[in-house]
Amino acid sequence: MKDIIKRFGFIIIGQFIAAVAFAIVLIPNDLVAVGLGGVATIINNLTGLNMQLLLLLLSIPIITWAIFKYKRKQVYFATLCFGLFTFYIGIVDKIFQPFITDPLIAAVTGGMLLGIAGGMVISQGVANGPEAIVGLWLKENKDVTIGTFFLIMNTVIIFSSIIYGDLTLIIYSLIANYIAGKVTDFVIIGNKQYFVVSIMSDNYLDITDYIRKDLNRGVTFIQSMDTSNVKKKMMLKTVISKRELVKLRYYVKNLKDDSFVYATQSVGLLGGGFET
Repeated sequence: MKDIIKRFGFIIIGQFIAAVAFAIVLIPNDLVAVGLGGVATIINNLTGLNMQLLLLLLSIPIITWAIFKYKRKQVYFATLCFGLFTFYIGIVDKIFQPFITDPLIAAVTGGMLLGIAGGMVISQGVANGPEAIVGLWLKENKDVTIGTFFLIMNTVIIFSSIIYGDLTLIIYSLIANYIAGKVTDFVIIGNKQYFVVSIMSDNYLDITDYIRKDLNRGVTFIQSMDTSNVKKKMMLKTVISKRELVKLRYYVKNLKDDSFVYATQSVGLLGGGFET
């Protein structure tokens, strides 16, 4: 029961913050909003059509796709979030005065608010709108962070507004978009960075001993083949923090052999002492 209350509380508050960023900070300063709101803003400026109606029309194709391609539960939450956001847009201007200020201040403020809002909702494992379903699907199936997905999508949306917008304001909108993506990732993942490291070395036992005893991490052995000399080698696989990666690279480098180290950043870990 406590988890359910927390989840819905984060959704209700997060979507309210997103609506404030959209309607009170970005739009009054002529900055291009992000997500479906950004697309709706562009169409609204060109046609004058109702914003809520545009948001509804834009969401229908994504929700239809999600019903067949993604979890029904997430579709329900995305619809809830979308409904709250649309509702809040109609009332926040009656609660707050438009925050009209320097474009840079508006970009930073709006970006941080959007990032916090998105992170709050998505950290609960739910989509904060129809477009977020696509982001969650990419994270689970393509190992693409949600912040990166929004960064790319929103950059395309913002540049599309060049047909009616001022180039300077578009640059500020990009700044807001970048900040929102980074803050979203920070809220969801935190400042902890972990790396999946693969090591090919003849001194695999020494390296294993170092990882287990000095870094206090586990190691997996994978039998491999060096195609340069058709020689069997043992590959080590481990997951370590950024600080531990620096130590491991220094240790392997001092072995002065032909060891090969390859590291990729992980965007999601659970179990074994890890959770991101």
